Amino acid sequence: MTPVASIRSWLFVPGDSARKQEKATASAADALILDLEDSVTPDRLPQARRQVCDFLRARGERAAQQQWVRVNALSSGRLSEDLAAVMAGAPDGIVLPKVAFWSLPPRLRNHSSRSTTTRTPRMRAWRV
Repeated sequence: MTPVASIRSWLFVPGDSARKQEKATASAADALILDLEDSVTPDRLPQARRQVCDFLRARGERAAQQQWVRVNALSSGRLSEDLAAVMAGAPDGIVLPKVAFWSLPPRLRNHSSRSTTTRTPRMRAWRV
């Protein structure tokens, strides 16, 4: 796994747009951030969660480009549903927005330990 510090470029991609996600894989970005927060309207969030999980599952080989997911803020009330929906796709990390202090919330730790994929369960979080 590439250390976060060595990732030179991050490309944010709307979680509800399969077309933009496919196009982003052709970019030279070291990591894609599949966005469930600001780029997705609340009415499209359930579809975006499914789309992101499907996208992650389809891309098991991530040596050249990591796949992270930006979830909704802890204060939004949507974080648990976001995590429950995407962890089956084994993202390389989670981007947690609007963080005023840092300690890994128990909800993130719990979802990390419940990975159901064949990939090694792990969780990396990046606060923004």
